[in-house]
Amino acid sequence: MYGILFSISFAVSIILLVLLYRVKNAAITKLLIISTVLVSLWLLMEILSYYIKTNEIAILFQKIEFISIVFISPLYLLIINEYANRNRKDLYFILLIFIIPILSLLSLISNSIPYKFMSHVSMSYINGIPILLYVPNIGFYINLIYTYCSILIGCYILMVRSLNSPKLYRRQSTFIFIGTIISIGLNFLFISSNSKLVFIDATPICILLTLIVLYWGIFHMPKLVMVPIARDLLVENIKDIVIIVDSSNKIIDINPAGIKLIMSFKNKKSNIKREMNFIGIKINDLLEFVPNIKHVATISDTSSEYTITFNFNNRTFYYRVYKSSIFDTDKSEIGRLFTFHNITKMQEYTNNLKQLNDELLISYRIIGTAMEGVLITDASGNIIKVNDSFQRISGYKKEYLIGKNPRILKSGRHNKKFYLNMWQNLIANGYWEGEIWNKAKNGKLYPKWMSITSLNGSDGTVENYIAISTDISKLKMTEDKLHNLAYYDPLTGIPNRTLFYERLERALIRGNDNKKAVALLFMDLDGFKFINDSLGHAAGDLLLKKVAFRIKSNIRKSDTVSRLGGDEFTVILENVENQEYVKTIAQSIINKILIPYNILDQEITLGVSIGISMAPYDECTVEGLIRKADAAMYDAKESGKGIYSFSSKEIERKNHEILEMHIRLTTALRNNEFSLYLQPQTAFDGNDFKVVGAEALIRWETADGKIFTPDKFIPISESNRMIIPIGNWILEEIFRIDKVLKSSGINIKLSINISSKQFENNNLVSKIREIFKDNSSQNIDLTIEITESFLLQNIEEAIQNLLEIKELGIGISIDDFGTGFSSLSYLTHLPVDYLKIDKSFIDDIANINHKNITPSIISMAKTLNLKTVAEGVETQEQINRLIDEGCDELQGYYFSRPLTVSDFIKYVKQYNINKN
Repeated sequence: MYGILFSISFAVSIILLVLLYRVKNAAITKLLIISTVLVSLWLLMEILSYYIKTNEIAILFQKIEFISIVFISPLYLLIINEYANRNRKDLYFILLIFIIPILSLLSLISNSIPYKFMSHVSMSYINGIPILLYVPNIGFYINLIYTYCSILIGCYILMVRSLNSPKLYRRQSTFIFIGTIISIGLNFLFISSNSKLVFIDATPICILLTLIVLYWGIFHMPKLVMVPIARDLLVENIKDIVIIVDSSNKIIDINPAGIKLIMSFKNKKSNIKREMNFIGIKINDLLEFVPNIKHVATISDTSSEYTITFNFNNRTFYYRVYKSSIFDTDKSEIGRLFTFHNITKMQEYTNNLKQLNDELLISYRIIGTAMEGVLITDASGNIIKVNDSFQRISGYKKEYLIGKNPRILKSGRHNKKFYLNMWQNLIANGYWEGEIWNKAKNGKLYPKWMSITSLNGSDGTVENYIAISTDISKLKMTEDKLHNLAYYDPLTGIPNRTLFYERLERALIRGNDNKKAVALLFMDLDGFKFINDSLGHAAGDLLLKKVAFRIKSNIRKSDTVSRLGGDEFTVILENVENQEYVKTIAQSIINKILIPYNILDQEITLGVSIGISMAPYDECTVEGLIRKADAAMYDAKESGKGIYSFSSKEIERKNHEILEMHIRLTTALRNNEFSLYLQPQTAFDGNDFKVVGAEALIRWETADGKIFTPDKFIPISESNRMIIPIGNWILEEIFRIDKVLKSSGINIKLSINISSKQFENNNLVSKIREIFKDNSSQNIDLTIEITESFLLQNIEEAIQNLLEIKELGIGISIDDFGTGFSSLSYLTHLPVDYLKIDKSFIDDIANINHKNITPSIISMAKTLNLKTVAEGVETQEQINRLIDEGCDELQGYYFSRPLTVSDFIKYVKQYNINKN
């Protein structure tokens, strides 16, 4: 029964389509046809699901049904809107109605954009009836609510229409309203979970019934019910004069408009009364009741159409008379129908044509001198007139253009579809407007904004086309510049950050559709800042252009290279088959970047570190993919630079740890989790060693007992600027430690490490002065240790800061000397007291087979009157060699590890006792 029921319904829907096609010219018919096609599709899918009984195919059929389901309700609303003659037919109204169905269709197809529609889809057959099982998601509920709201709004409109309709149309409106309510009610009965009378989803059948009701009510009820009444009302209410005569030309009926006209023309000499009955009077005798009549042709039996004129109150009136015979069922003539149509205004309009013709001459002059280009063609599209501006814009003389078709101006930039749409709009609406590119006589292509209007003759046929165009070349150039500024990097000409985000988003969508991977390469140049600062921004800009060119030349045209800003570049690789391909591209880019550059007559070598993330393996979102590629890039830098690194769980774990440390650092100071350890610095006085100083090294012990060394958290604190308050705490703490040491009889030099961040905005100098002021009675021997990298940032500013610190009586030591960009030229100008030799040199000093620069550093320091401190001393051999070379102070595990203040005091006292 199920299959028979739906097969019969499908056949009925096809019949309804045939019936609707017969009345296809009505505007509402198009909507009804589309709705019927959707219902037919729905019924067909149900039939196929019932007979095929293959789950995968049946699920596909059931999903196809949703095309009908999501679009039936808005179409129903448009049909009701059209029937109710509401004036909401603009594009915005249609978009408002269809936005939810379109989103629902996208949601159904992708099940993710913009939200999920359904999940856990399966097929079940109960008593042979196909039932789609699924778990509805937000998209399903949104569409369901929208559908019910559309139905309710449509029913409300029909109800209002039926209540407000004139008496003549109330039957029709009431029939459609009640029929629609019944069909919708039946549908609710079928789909109601509480109903036990039915067991199938008959929604498409009920919708088909609704469409039948609408078809019958709109196209057949008027003929059966309203037409007879309307005919009588038409004659009674028509403004034209209608007179019906019998076969003897005697009047048997005259409509109110005729009586009113005759009565309005009475004069003083005629004694016409308003209640006078004209029945039985011959039609020609009516002329006696109209004064001063002058007719072109008498009302006779020979002509079926003619004009009569008469004067009244110095005005001429014109009436067009139409005569037609009235036949009985046996084809015998039983009378005639005369219709008098007032054409006074039309005739007056004709009389004004001469005046209009004079005005047209003025219009032609205006067209000829207009700044816009004007082109007029005949109905066949051949040019008959152009103005001076059009000749100037196109470069052609009118003598050449007249008689030719405008297609000679075609630029070749538009396809056939463009011109087809143009002509379809012209034919349908009589008007087209838009941007079009033409070719000038000199071959140059130029854009213009053009409007084309069809000019119709009195019979409604097109006689001419007029095209008005404005050259928008300058405007387009401005638009292109604005577009480039908005989406392209002005330096390199490649996409900028904004366009990169858009293309990555589209790439991910395409990758999801075609099941292909997308790779993101996040690149940062190694050493660019140093080159930029050393050679200047002009050299840096030139270098960035060459880098962009090399990267672009290394990828496919379908891929995208972008500059995010500074020296950061990205590459989007689409349709990636495997990871090996990405590795090949990444290594190729690294190799290409490494090729030396010739910048301002200098050969420069540059490296690049690349982080790689892939969708869908690492992440499927734009932000997530960028974040993981960025993290992988930093991993590549930390791993030695000049390499590529793929995103991994290990990198994610490290990032989570860094993030956790970021968060915990903000509370570490408040919770008093930092402490300073002291590592002794000893000097050899010719007989023995003695402790002459100590380096304060910060340690962080969390509340759970975990201890972090500076290399773990200082870089992080510099990135989130926590180094400023931490550095201030170290300054205050070193003064406190100095007091503790002196109270124990230990008066030595103390050293602290200073970050370059602390020098920003003169923070460090201000803080030192503040602490010195608060501890004015304390005579501290303090040395700050700085790195060579700080000096290279801005050598002049660095010297000024160090001089200010020097004036406060603080010593200055260059830490890790020899590992950075060491230069005697700046060393001779710096107010430095100590050079601290890096551990990497000390480790190798005792090996006589290896060359070592430590002796050279010590010798250079003596020449410059600087003291040297060797750090990382661990063996007696190292000590012997350093003493032989004349190193001033030694520091390392050979003597002691960093100690707490209390242990340091014990160490110093015990050390001095043992040495004594």
